[in-house]
Amino acid sequence: MKTLVSVIAYNEESNIRATLEDLRTHNCGFDIVVIDNGSRDATAAICRDLGVPVVSHCINTGGSMGTVTSYFNYAYHHAYDCLCQFDGDGQHLATELPSIIAPVQRGEADYVIGSRFLAKEGFRSTALRRIGISSFSWIVSSIVGQKVTDVTSGFRAYSRKVIEFFGAYYRYEVHDTSQLLLLSHFGGARIAEVPIRMRERAHGKSEYGLRDAFVFPLKGILSITGALLQRQQIQDGRR
Repeated sequence: MKTLVSVIAYNEESNIRATLEDLRTHNCGFDIVVIDNGSRDATAAICRDLGVPVVSHCINTGGSMGTVTSYFNYAYHHAYDCLCQFDGDGQHLATELPSIIAPVQRGEADYVIGSRFLAKEGFRSTALRRIGISSFSWIVSSIVGQKVTDVTSGFRAYSRKVIEFFGAYYRYEVHDTSQLLLLSHFGGARIAEVPIRMRERAHGKSEYGLRDAFVFPLKGILSITGALLQRQQIQDGRR
């Protein structure tokens, strides 16, 4: 199965080298591409020095979901069968990739979430963010009809079905992970979660700040509402 690991990054010059070396050390047969979200530091230059392909946004998209659209298009046009998101901040562990990818490779799932809350090991975000994650995971679980514990996880894998859905069919903006999961579900994707461990960021700071702690709930509600309004259209169009 032709597999791509897409590393998303924004101003990660202090972390990106170690992230890519971790992936290379534990490569289990995948290609790597870095989606650089308009970094103003040496992130892209470091990747190119290491010989890793880079897709650079000319400006920052204001959040990581812009990079998601880019990697779906990249994977679709390069005919990948499996796609995995891997954050460039050093929090994801390359040793966990086989667990994330396996349900897709076995044909058991189309959208696999690496959950920090199944095994409850490693770094699991701040207390405030965990409250938000829990709330939106409960809402999404109610809609898709199965339990989802970590809807905001950035450690995810997708099958060709989801790659084609976002690379060729769905041509609108995607604003957050709740919307991404719901759109995938409405498009016929089978959802699964696997337990993973994460580590705390070693250098730099997240692009999510105090302001985002207040904006996140409103943005999430709007995104879920928008996905629900599109449900019938998506289901009719995929028949």
